Amino acid sequence: MNIVITTCIIIITVTFVLLALQMIDTLKQIKNTAFQVQKLAGNANDRLNDIQPVFQTVNSVTDAVTSGWAKLIAIISSLFKKGN
Repeated sequence: MNIVITTCIIIITVTFVLLALQMIDTLKQIKNTAFQVQKLAGNANDRLNDIQPVFQTVNSVTDAVTSGWAKLIAIISSLFKKGN
């Protein structure tokens, strides 16, 4: 009976050590991945800051075009309202 218990304890210990080694390897990979994601996010943020003036220009042009169309539609609709 002692041999069975000793064998089970040895198997459990070896399994625990192997799992611990695998966990250490996994945590190193997670750390490396997190560092790479942080680096990528920093680069993306810098690029977005460089492109921000373009977005502001497009937004102002869109507002100008939209407001012009809105004014034109308002004028046309007011002509039809006066006609009735």
